[in-house]
Amino acid sequence: MTLDLNGLARRVAEELARADQKSHARDGAAGSPPTSVLPSEARAPAPAGVSYVRDQARIADFIDHTLLKAEATRSEVEKLCAEARDQRFAAVCVNPVWVELCRHRLKGSQVKVATVIGFPLGASQSETKAAEASLAVRQGADEVDMVAAIGHIKSGDWGHVAADISAVVREAAGRVVKVIIESAALSPVEIIKACALARESGAQYVKTSTGFHSAGGASAEAVALMRLSVGDALGVKASGGVRDCETALKMIAAGATRIGTSSGVAMAQCLGRGPLPLGELLSGPGRHASQCATGVCSTGDKAAQSY
Repeated sequence: MTLDLNGLARRVAEELARADQKSHARDGAAGSPPTSVLPSEARAPAPAGVSYVRDQARIADFIDHTLLKAEATRSEVEKLCAEARDQRFAAVCVNPVWVELCRHRLKGSQVKVATVIGFPLGASQSETKAAEASLAVRQGADEVDMVAAIGHIKSGDWGHVAADISAVVREAAGRVVKVIIESAALSPVEIIKACALARESGAQYVKTSTGFHSAGGASAEAVALMRLSVGDALGVKASGGVRDCETALKMIAAGATRIGTSSGVAMAQCLGRGPLPLGELLSGPGRHASQCATGVCSTGDKAAQSY
């Protein structure tokens, strides 16, 4: 691995400092609108398999409709697929044991089947993760969300982290690979380096969280740092604790191109099925209630599930 991780971390830190200075300057200028760190022209990176233009995207286009609890039943997974088909979500995200069922239930739709690898700890041997990915692809997975070797990230063993990701990318055989880095458990420098390795190892996305770690889930700050680290080259998925429209919009404004949540149906009911005025919504996520198609947001009852 010839990538200069320390040099990259320094460059990203310098860019963050410049962005912070610009932000303070904007805050001091009357009437200056907030800005977004979405990729240029608000397009998702091509490898992510999604393309949309500002003010033409639906909230459903961002959603990985997620059910990862251990006690999920067959009927619950079938309901998940029916909801995803109805709402035309980007994907469902389920444990590997349900991949074949989801492939069958979503046949003929554009909804992708995503599954998790090395979940939720990331502490499996690389060979085990690779075998999981290979089986998932054979059973019909379009996307695999792998948990990086978090302990090795914390140990600074970047060679192992890179080899671990590469093993899954290789066995994914061209399918989309999202690398979960558990951002809440990492320092900013570790986030930057992990994102750089994911990019160099051939992944298509970096992802904030499993949603199961005691340190917490996604934050807009982590998403912005991840977006800055990967530029427009990769997608960024925010997951873990994204339970309402305001939080989801903040993640998108920070640079997320996918949202992993079990609350996608509630979000779609709130914001509607059609294209969103993203420029308006992302400039003030907390003011989105006026766009709510159901009136739920204006009452404060978001009816959201936990991830």
